[in-house]
Amino acid sequence: MLEASWELAVGVALVAALAVTSAVKRYLSAAGVAAAVVVGIGILLAGGLGWLIVLVSFTVMGSLLTRVGADLKGLAPELEADRGVKNVLANGLPPLLFAIANFALAGQPWSAAFTAAVAAAASDTISTEVGMLSRSRPRRLTRPWEEVAPGTSGGITALGTIAGLLGAAAISLIAAASGILAGPAEIWMAAIMGFAGNLMDSLLGDLAEVQYRCADGSLAEDPSRCGSAAERVGHPLVNNHTVNAISISIAGLIALAIARALPPRGAPRACARAPPRRPSPAPRCPCA
Repeated sequence: MLEASWELAVGVALVAALAVTSAVKRYLSAAGVAAAVVVGIGILLAGGLGWLIVLVSFTVMGSLLTRVGADLKGLAPELEADRGVKNVLANGLPPLLFAIANFALAGQPWSAAFTAAVAAAASDTISTEVGMLSRSRPRRLTRPWEEVAPGTSGGITALGTIAGLLGAAAISLIAAASGILAGPAEIWMAAIMGFAGNLMDSLLGDLAEVQYRCADGSLAEDPSRCGSAAERVGHPLVNNHTVNAISISIAGLIALAIARALPPRGAPRACARAPPRRPSPAPRCPCA
């Protein structure tokens, strides 16, 4: 009971510190801060302190990279508009649901699904922010020979892709250090599925996410950037937040299925059978 109370107190203090920092530094809007507090407390209660540490690690990495990248690119006003309640829920709601499932439906490797979901969110965020700083122009994931403007959905760079892979691996290692992943197989699997979720996000962004074709032929997520009449491409309901939530959820669900197929946690390794012994020859009778 004492240990549980200590973890709860540390978790609440961690969520409060993150909320105050996000509000003061304007990492999130006021509504975004409120949504982040709900998600953080929910994960703390349903999963525990280790689960919260994984989520907070992603939040800190994403916020710092987003702010630094925005300052370098002069996009602070757009950043404030984007990091609101929709962004928080798109990245935080799937992990929260996995944590609630862990509380309500024990006996399944929900922690692997949770880690893969957070790793996918982190990988996507890191790829986007680092990729925007790449000197080479992004290329479409489905058409690598076609260059697109920086920030275009579905566009990837080598720098951003490598950074996203490292981000997914970092989240998986943090989850292992926090005690919510068991064994190298789950650690590797969560990292790989997190990175796969990032690629899935780029694929959906390229094929299905709504964009607007400007008069000069370039694509933009916001029609106001075109400065004139723009042609809508894609379904209006499939925006960046929708694509994020879908790719994160799929990464977590696939990780859950793979983790269920792995050997049970704590199961002893099967020992190799020793070769059967040959029967010893019967003793010869002494001669009379």
